[in-house]
Amino acid sequence: MDALSSTGRVGRMGRRRAERACGMTTAGAPAKPRGMDTASKPAGSVLVYAPDRGIGDLMWHLPTVRAIAARTPEGQVVLAARPSSRAAEVLAVEPSVSRVVYARHFSGALKGVKEVLDFWRICREVRPRAVWILEKIGRPAQAAWLAGVPERRGFGLGHGSQEQWLQGPFLPKAMRPDHRLDKLAAFEVLHGLKVDSREPGLLLDPKAVAAVQARFGRLPGPWLVLGVGASEPARTWPAERFAAVSQAVADLFPTVFWLGGPNDAPRLEASVAARFGSGRDILACDLPLDQAAALIALSAGFLGNDSGPLNVAASVGRPAIGLMGTSPVPAYSRWLSRLDGGEGRIADISVDQAVAAVRTRFTDEAWANRDIPAA
Repeated sequence: MDALSSTGRVGRMGRRRAERACGMTTAGAPAKPRGMDTASKPAGSVLVYAPDRGIGDLMWHLPTVRAIAARTPEGQVVLAARPSSRAAEVLAVEPSVSRVVYARHFSGALKGVKEVLDFWRICREVRPRAVWILEKIGRPAQAAWLAGVPERRGFGLGHGSQEQWLQGPFLPKAMRPDHRLDKLAAFEVLHGLKVDSREPGLLLDPKAVAAVQARFGRLPGPWLVLGVGASEPARTWPAERFAAVSQAVADLFPTVFWLGGPNDAPRLEASVAARFGSGRDILACDLPLDQAAALIALSAGFLGNDSGPLNVAASVGRPAIGLMGTSPVPAYSRWLSRLDGGEGRIADISVDQAVAAVRTRFTDEAWANRDIPAA
């Protein structure tokens, strides 16, 4: 197991890169960007665009979103995100986000034109006084300019297609190959945004917690959640191996939840239906996202595919072991560790490896269910 113990390393590297690029010392503080005077509440909201598609991507950006919101008199921003991020559900009780609007994903010959028009539509609907684009892409920057947004910020990274429509400061071109977490940390330094931790600290809806407790609270703990769903086969560990892990850790976990989406239920029932007859293994593929997050948060630990629930587990502060397929999990949370089959082959991860990872962390970290007050 490759435990991701160096949580702060990525953020610190990004901040040092930004400080060198701006001629700052570690103790230095950049000038406040124009348009950020908080002496009085100006008209219009602040719109933040996080264009990546996944729930995990959204969790990486959440500390930055909160820092931008903290700089506003109202303490809130409007978040533009992709529909696949499910941001409106994930951040339903996030106080720094007043509302979520979705920027559609387009393909085909007119993709660029459609993306400009769609973000222009968002700007005309929200009527923001400022737009912060947490990427280097130029089309939303052009759309914000066309919509007459007074303040427009973005990564830049030497991309003229974005920088021509925005105000600086920008990240340097030399940072293009860096990880997104490095870029976010550097961007925060450039704009004087205060981020004390990259831990997302995702907030839970008390009503969702109450619903999960009412449905499952009688089941004995500690609970283990198996994240058996994924967006593609290359990220999906075989159901039979999850079943073998569940059996091998029966002495530790009297209750094991199999968490997936509605599309996962038929596959699981066809391949490992016998697991769900004893009452110990619970199929949980019918939960809305807020209740899935609550279930994970109430559990002792999580083992699962590289997917949204894995990132939710880390974001709500639960020990999470990720089974890696096509891409490694980023080191943004101290709660995450990973198993990697090598060369993107999730099927190379053995049952014995997964069992050893769970047992080691269970012992070292004294896993136990967490008690969360409900509504």
